[in-house]
Amino acid sequence: MKKFITTVITTLISLFVLAAAETDTIMFPNQPSMDTYNWLIKNGFVLKNGAEDKSKFELSFSSKGLVLKALRPGLGLLVKENLRIEHYRKLIVKWGIESYPTGANWDKKVHNEPLMVYVFFGTDRYSSDSWFIPNSPAFIGFYLGEHDQIGKMRTGRHFTTGGRYVCVANPPAGKMITSEIDLVDAFKKAFGDKLPMPSFISGISIECDTSDLARNITSSAFVSSLEFSQQQP
Repeated sequence: MKKFITTVITTLISLFVLAAAETDTIMFPNQPSMDTYNWLIKNGFVLKNGAEDKSKFELSFSSKGLVLKALRPGLGLLVKENLRIEHYRKLIVKWGIESYPTGANWDKKVHNEPLMVYVFFGTDRYSSDSWFIPNSPAFIGFYLGEHDQIGKMRTGRHFTTGGRYVCVANPPAGKMITSEIDLVDAFKKAFGDKLPMPSFISGISIECDTSDLARNITSSAFVSSLEFSQQQP
């Protein structure tokens, strides 16, 4: 089971604040000379679980946007707080992988990936299936994998009620792709009629995880933009 579960949920639960609606598009700079860490902090991202450790992760901007490099095994999270995106429909992500981490494959029970975007729905919390892990709003983690089956909704050992993970594409290294993810359809596919459809998006997180891989394994991924398209109320 992924090591991020306890810490990411604990972090995000403390950040879910009902706030006024803000921009529904995040465009990452494509200026390599810009200070990445200052930009992230000024734009509401919180670096957690090793993302701030420069011996594990290198965060930078390039012509492709934000670049996340895993220099050695680790887990890094960039958490965006205070979201309230209502009437949501699609998440449109421009992203890609420069180099995949060898051995990462959810289908082979190696729950690592070079880039995942979590979307948290509403603020109703569901069981973590563990007394020592806080309950959480429903979430889906969308990720890019080298060999993972596309479209399969995966359930982890914890958060079996309110958490799912899905590989959305297997892009070749170096290629930027645009993924249009229908969040309403994804939620229905993930949870069926077991959970009510939340009325708003309450948070996101960008993650790189190579924590279960060998010490010499590295990875590099990039994300240019995240956009939430909204349907009319």
